[in-house]
Formats: sequence, C-alpha cells, structure tokens
Amino acid sequence: MASYDQQEILLETGTNEVEIAEFFIGTHCFGVNVAKIKEFVPLSTVKITKDPNAPKSMLGVFMLRGELIPLIDLSIHLLISKQIDNKRQVIIVTDFNNKTTGFVVDNINRIHRVSWEDLEEINPVMKKHSNRMTASVHIGDIDLILLDLEYIINEIFPENIVVTNEDKEDQRIDKRRTTKIVIADDSSIAREAIQKNLAIIGYTQIMTFENGKDVYYYLEQLKKRFESNLNKLINELHLVITDIEMPQMDGLTLCHKIKKELHLSMIPVIIFSSLISDQMAIKCESVGADGFATKPNFPQLIQEIDSFVFRE
Repeated sequence: MASYDQQEILLETGTNEVEIAEFFIGTHCFGVNVAKIKEFVPLSTVKITKDPNAPKSMLGVFMLRGELIPLIDLSIHLLISKQIDNKRQVIIVTDFNNKTTGFVVDNINRIHRVSWEDLEEINPVMKKHSNRMTASVHIGDIDLILLDLEYIINEIFPENIVVTNEDKEDQRIDKRRTTKIVIADDSSIAREAIQKNLAIIGYTQIMTFENGKDVYYYLEQLKKRFESNLNKLINELHLVITDIEMPQMDGLTLCHKIKKELHLSMIPVIIFSSLISDQMAIKCESVGADGFATKPNFPQLIQEIDSFVFRE
C-alpha cells in the first residue's frame, strides 16, 4: 500500500481541521488522526517474530525497510471479536512520540476531513470505563470513535513519566511557585502527568482545560477584565501549554487565535504534543508558538517553560 508523505497530509495551519482515517475492528468503527500515520501495510506481506514473554496483544515485531517495529493487535487489546477469515487485515504504521509502531486492524475504509469543532468529547460514563477513547464524530450514518493510541502503547509499554531530578535551588523554586500556567489537553491522563511533573519542581499554580475552545474563552474573558491595562493581565497568566489534538479547537488554532485575534503576544505558548516533527515544528512556528516539546519528554517541556520564566 502507498505510504503517506506527512508534509502533504498536514492540513493548512490554523483551519481547525483534521483528517481522520476510518478503520474497522470486527463490526466496530474507529478512527485515527492521519497525521500520525506513516503508511498502511497488508498484514499478509510481513513476517512476524514473536516474543513469548510479551503481552497477549503484542504480536511481536516485524521488519520494514530495515526498521524493527513492534506490532499490536487492536482486536485482542480491545477485546473485540475480529472478522472471521479476513485476508484483508492491514497494519497501520504510526509515527508519533518519536516511535514507530504497527497496529493490526481488519480493514481501512476511507479518510474523512472534518473540523475539530465536529468532534465531541466522549460521554463521561463511557470515559470512566475506558481511557482508550479520546473523542467521537458523527459522519453520515456512522459514529466514529477516535482511539487514544498513545494510551494503548503506554498500557503495553509503561513508561516512567515522572521527572526525578527535583530542582532544590530555593530561588528557582520560589520563582516557579509564583508562575501561573494554563494547560489545554483533552486527555485526563496527560493533564495529571503534566501537573505532577511540574509540581515536583515548583510549578503549582496551574489551571487545566479539556480543549482549546475553553482556553480561548477563558483568555477572552481575562482580556476583557484587564482591557484598560493589559500589563496587569500578565500577572494573572504567565504561560500557556497546549496539546495539538483536541475536540472543539486544536492547539495550533488556539495558538493562532491567542496571537492574532486576542493580540496576546506577550503570553508565551508552548505546544506539547506527540505529533512534533520537523514539519510540525514549522507549523508551530507559523502560528506564533514560542516553543514546542514532544510528549512525553517532560525534561524538554520543563526546559522550554524555564526558558521563559527565567529569561532576562
């Protein structure tokens, strides 16, 4: 199957649009952001080397153009019955978090272009039973569920995401404790991890939001409150950290609106996303982002934050 050139699939910056690849596992319809996809490979064309000590859903590894790639069977991991005698099974090869991973699905249907505004947050009752879903979108006569592939990978390969090198320098701790930060991320796991890591080194004044639209509204109200003296606004908010993939408003659009619509260029915006690549870094800069870091690289994120908090 043809591979994707990620430079071509990334949509024009600031349009608040996303392309979603629709795929099936059994009779269940799911989706994934095309920006995470490297290519599609027929399962029948690869040779899998199994690891007897690996989790059940980890089928093993396969070689693709000289790279050894872990292979996860989503039907096993999600406890969904796969299609019987399906010879059309496909591997979705993804590239995010600086990792290449393969996911086996029953088949690929098509690619949809939608607005992030069309994506709805998962019903809290459903979310309570599974953090593997990030959002849903109604397209035609189907309800497509977006899977959190990052969460699934972390279930199979747990990572120690907590920063352990706590900064003991009192002056730096004091400065961090007075810094007010807003975080936008639709993943409760990610929000908790960011807060935990930042709190370790002194960043404790944090407000969190589940999507970019809520952050934009908060900043809009904050600006109205300090319209007569924007210098005072800086004392209320020092920095924004945002994910890219979020329902209602994505992080790139949020950054663009903060800088161009609200004219709050004095507030640094850091993009913290699994999608960071050379091409995405260019897009971050094009919307006025002041910095970016790749999930889950918390030391890199903290370095970016500190560069603004302790700048001369």
